[in-house]
Amino acid sequence: MERKGMGWREGAFLAEAAAQIGCLTVVVILLALGAGLWLDSRLGTKPWFTLGLVLASIPVSLYMVVRLALSAARRAYPPSAEKAEEKPEQEQEEEG
Repeated sequence: MERKGMGWREGAFLAEAAAQIGCLTVVVILLALGAGLWLDSRLGTKPWFTLGLVLASIPVSLYMVVRLALSAARRAYPPSAEKAEEKPEQEQEEEG
């Protein structure tokens, strides 16, 4: 009997990835906020560095979220042995 859905191992990988993504996003934004506040206090440019760095941290954190999510998906759903064996045969057919 074949189970449908996700197994405990896939669920654990995805839960770990979700926790990493959440923590990473918070850390990146807090670092940008801290650096912006520090620069603004040193240079007297309140609030421009803070706003700029926090806004710049958004695409950086999105990029890192995508990288982590793809990495977690590859770990949770590794390619099956059948697909790994078929790939070299397909490459040989294309070359020949």
